[in-house]
Amino acid sequence: MRSPARPRTVPPPVGGWDTLNALADMPVQNAVILDNWFPSTDKVTLRKGYTSHATGMSGDVETLLAYTPATGTGVLFAANGGNIFDVTAAGAVGAAVVSGKSNGRWQQTQITSPGGHFLFAVNGTDTPQTYDGSAWADSTITGPTIANLIWANNHQRRLWFGEKDSLTAYYLAVNSIAGAATAFPLGGLASLGGYIMAMGTWSRDSGAGADDAAVFLTSEGEAVVYAGTDPASAATWSLVGVFRIGKPIGRRCMIKLGADLVIVTQDGFVAASQILLADRSQAETVAISQQINKAVNDAVQAGSSLFGWQPFIYPKGTMLLFNIPDSSVEAEQFVFNTITRAPCRFTGINAACWALLNDAPYFGGQADGTVYKFDDGFADNNEAIAADALQAFNDFGSPGANKRFTLVEPIFQSNGAPSVALNLNVDYQVRRATAVASTAAETSAKWGISKWGIGLWGSASQTYRGWRGIRGIGRSASLRVRISSSVNQPSWLATNWLITPGGPL
Repeated sequence: MRSPARPRTVPPPVGGWDTLNALADMPVQNAVILDNWFPSTDKVTLRKGYTSHATGMSGDVETLLAYTPATGTGVLFAANGGNIFDVTAAGAVGAAVVSGKSNGRWQQTQITSPGGHFLFAVNGTDTPQTYDGSAWADSTITGPTIANLIWANNHQRRLWFGEKDSLTAYYLAVNSIAGAATAFPLGGLASLGGYIMAMGTWSRDSGAGADDAAVFLTSEGEAVVYAGTDPASAATWSLVGVFRIGKPIGRRCMIKLGADLVIVTQDGFVAASQILLADRSQAETVAISQQINKAVNDAVQAGSSLFGWQPFIYPKGTMLLFNIPDSSVEAEQFVFNTITRAPCRFTGINAACWALLNDAPYFGGQADGTVYKFDDGFADNNEAIAADALQAFNDFGSPGANKRFTLVEPIFQSNGAPSVALNLNVDYQVRRATAVASTAAETSAKWGISKWGIGLWGSASQTYRGWRGIRGIGRSASLRVRISSSVNQPSWLATNWLITPGGPL
């Protein structure tokens, strides 16, 4: 007598994308593929899209510079070629506010002085630029060869900066934006040589204060760390240590995440609080990106020298995003939920740079001279968003027994009926997806028509479910779930399976 079919319920892949664990050893809440599905604590949700914000430029938009005033709304600028444009307002850009520069790859920081709030930007070739809330001007710093300044940081109310290909840092007086800079050489400490790639501030006690550490990161992967307030006084400035980590990737390799400092390295994405307390041989075990470090390493090997690597925080979306450039195809993003640390991958977003203005995320497009607003609407500039997930293989509690898989019921929450394509994979065989996910055409269920078993009048978020036939025999199984949508944002809540034990061997 054939055994009766048994129902099983599996949570969605809230554990995130996983390239660390073997297919046979992967937690069931993780995923072999998780593209454009963003994991949260209880569901995975199709990411939102982006809309065209500022047009009229040509080529790559390589830098977005956000200025935050003391009161009121901020201002956003885009660097495109040798020009800088005001792109705060949506629509076609006007005349450039800065022109005639050698490149558009600016590093920036903001500092407050008695004269007001200033944005300070350097690109390693041209005279540094300052913006005071109304106009741009050439910097009047003296000391270094200022056209060679390539990195900048605001640390302990002092503006720090450095020349390209140099192990000497410079700083100004407290709350100053101009004047004579004092040299601070690090050549005697950086035993591996190279040059200072970037500088960041690490708040070791979860709040800004006198013990905030200055982290100078060299191109060879040495972190020179100082603590204190006045680098001219031995009583208030001291060396914490010199630490070896992976080589940093790109000039925009560091970002503050709360009190911590996140660094993009060839060993993965690491937090200062973890990597500076561990030996480099342990880098992978303490990396934020541990679960997807294979994918990170592959991306580094393929394009570590490319422009466009950048970490980016989007607090409102609980996202820590890493922009990954690619020379042959469009850029992609490795994205982490800042609450759960679960990772996923975003595709279809061909970004060269990112910035946050008034809590909204923007990115500069590659090759098309456009600034886009992200997390805006349900489509990628009127194109459907395609999501793909292959959940971890599951033996359903009986690893040694064959099973017949006959029916599956994914459960979604959405403001419109989702159009879903399903494929069954058995026994750790990852097959090419064959089912086609068509774009959902309705934002709400129609009167008298029930999609996925439930139809409600109106467009409020509702639950969609319905059994679908599948065919497969094996000891373990994984469901591939793909959605293409330009009109709604489905969330995957769970999956019900109907399984018959003891299928033929």
